[in-house]
This record gives sequence, structure tokens and C-alpha cells, in this order.
Amino acid sequence: MKKVLVVSILAAALTAVVPNLDAVAQNSQRIAAVVNDEIISLRDLEERMALVLVTSDIPDRGDARRRLAPQVLRALIDDRLKLQEARRLDIQVSRQDIENGLNQIERQLGLRQGNLPQFLRERGVNPQALMDQVESDLAWVRAIRRRMRGRLDIGDDEIDEALARIQENVGKPEYRVAEIFLPVDRPDRDAETRRVAERLLGQIRSGASFNVLARNFSQGVAAAVGGDLGWIREGQLGAEIDSALGELQPGQVSEPVRSAAGYHLLLILDSRVNPGLDNREVKVTLSQLFLPVSPNPSAQEVTSQQQLARTMSEAAANCEDLETLGREAGSPLSGSLGTVDVKALPPNLRRVIGPLKVGQVSPPVRSGNGIAVLMVCDRQEHDNSDEGRLRIERQLRAERFAAESRRYLRDLRRTAFVDVRR
Repeated sequence: MKKVLVVSILAAALTAVVPNLDAVAQNSQRIAAVVNDEIISLRDLEERMALVLVTSDIPDRGDARRRLAPQVLRALIDDRLKLQEARRLDIQVSRQDIENGLNQIERQLGLRQGNLPQFLRERGVNPQALMDQVESDLAWVRAIRRRMRGRLDIGDDEIDEALARIQENVGKPEYRVAEIFLPVDRPDRDAETRRVAERLLGQIRSGASFNVLARNFSQGVAAAVGGDLGWIREGQLGAEIDSALGELQPGQVSEPVRSAAGYHLLLILDSRVNPGLDNREVKVTLSQLFLPVSPNPSAQEVTSQQQLARTMSEAAANCEDLETLGREAGSPLSGSLGTVDVKALPPNLRRVIGPLKVGQVSPPVRSGNGIAVLMVCDRQEHDNSDEGRLRIERQLRAERFAAESRRYLRDLRRTAFVDVRR
């Protein structure tokens, strides 16, 4: 009798639970969109949404999910179109290709090889969502290359013209710009695309990573590198972009900017006056004398340490002397800094160190929680004109590739059957 009673209780419990499990399963398989003859389920959408939220540092809240859902679904639809086109062209993406792509992402995140799946699971993300995205990206690159076969070659005359334009703008303002670009394929989609741009801007202003959103949603030339376009001169991207850039300071993001092709969100990373072409590769070996200041120093303390650093450095005839002075001052941060590429230094240090000759010391500069004086111990320079031309060639090829990608995807959208049901 006891066994019969236990079985009866279990049966009743299962009868109550199973319908709920069925409801969960049915809900996860509800259709979010149909792309030609393939279904994107709500589960697919939820898993991609989780990936975007985690990688963009967006809090996982209901309002954030509602705002992002339309563009996440649009990205899923585009990925499905890309994979369908790759299959039509019999383009294969192997498991090893996907693993190589995941390994690259691990390096960008500073993770050990093979730790990415665990990293994602710990944050509630199904690793398959990222694997699907990587597969789509790889297949699409191969599809575009096949379509553009023979049209990606950049001639010497094109490189010469690009270099001439750079020289013409010497002394004019330049901006280091990152971009999120959303194309407007048809006039009737203008308002919808602008709303997407405004939602992305709202997420950025709420703390989301501009670079990650660019990688997930931008269809610009530099989406794969977080939207970073490099240094942009006046006139390079059109009058609308010039006007917007002129109103921004480093660190600021523009309102959505309408160009002939679509909407742009622009982030100013840095600004400068165009220095012209500099094909020299300059590497310097540095030593420093470092004098600390208190965490919140007064102006008098800073001035006093600057004067002391200047006086001490005047007694140094070479780097060994400077390092000896640092040891005598009991400063553990004094000493050799090794060999560095001048172009890799922050702009403020580049301006100070660039003109120095071997054995020369810099004026005192504020560095972290202290005052530093730097001396060039060795300086090596060589002409790097070929590398400069190669950089221009890569940039022109990337621009041509991105333009073709937008045209190709636009054509696929126009001929596809897409039924959005969410």
C-alpha cells in the first residue's frame, strides 16, 4: 500500500509539472522570424541577446532587452541570409575554422586558449550563439571574396592619389574616429533605421561599449575592429560627417548623422593637426628619473618636484648617470624603460620624446603619481616608405570590400522572403 501511495503521489506531481515543461519548450520554439524557408526561434533570439548583453556590458534588464530586440533580430536575419548564400555557393566553414575564430576572440579577451566556453556559460550565455556568429562572419567573407574575384587589386595610381590627398591636408584638423554605420537600403526604412540608431545611442549613453556594439550591429568598413576608422581628415567622409565631427570633443558620441548611404554614430577617440606623411620608423631606448608626489598634490608640491627633477637631471651626462641618480633618490620607478617605438607612445610623450637626441633629457613631465624626466639612450631610425604604401593599400582594399558587402547584403534582403513575427 505504501508503494502504491508513493507511486500515486509521483504520478500526480509529474502530471502537474509536465504541462509546465511543455509550455516552456513550446515557448522557446515559437517563431521570431522566417527567412526564406528557415525559422529563427525565440530561443535563437534570446541566446543571441544574452551574448550581446554580456559582451556589451549592458545590464540584463527588461527595458534593455526590449530596446535591443529589434536590432538583434535584424542581425540574426542578416546572418541567416549570409549562411544561406554561402550554402548556395557551396562555401564550407570547417570546425577548425570556427575554432581559430574563437581562439582569436579569446586572445582579445585575455583568456587562456579553450576557456571561452566556460567564460560564456558562467555569464549565462550559450557558447553556440557565438559559434554561429563566427561561422556566419567567416562564410560571408568568403562569399564576398568569391564575388569580388579580381576586383580587390589596388593599383599604384590609387595609392599615389591617396598619399597625395594626405599631403594636401597637412596642418588641417584630423580626428581619430570610431563609427557605427546602419545603411538605409530603401526610403521606406529610413525612420526605422534612425530608431535603431537612437536605441544604440541610448545604450551607449547608459554605459554600453561602443566598440562591442559596433562589432555586433555596424555594417561599416571597420565593424570587425570595433568601428575604429583610424585618422579621418576633413572631406574624407562627406560634408555631413565633417559637420558632426567639428562639434565633438574626444570621448563624445554624435547624434545619428544621416549621409547618402545611411545613419552614422560617431565616437571621437582623439584629435590632432595632420602631420603629413612620416615614413620613418623610430625606436628609442629610454631611461627615466621618477620622483613621486602624493595622491592629491598641491600645485606647490608639483612645482617643487618638477624643479628638483630638472636640477637632478642636469647633473646626468648619460643614461647610467640618470639611473644612478634615481637609485640614490630611492625611487623604485626610476631606471631603464627598454626600447619602444615612438609611434606607439601616448601623444603627450610622443611630442616630448620625438625631438630628443641621444643623451638629451626631456623637461619634467607629469606621469601617473609622479614627475618623470626621460633620457634617450639610443635612437634607431630607418625609412619605411614601403610599409606606408602597404597600409594605404590595405585601407583602400578594406573600403572596397565593405562597400561590396553592403551592396551584396542589400541585394539578398531585397530578394528574400522575410516574415518577422515577434
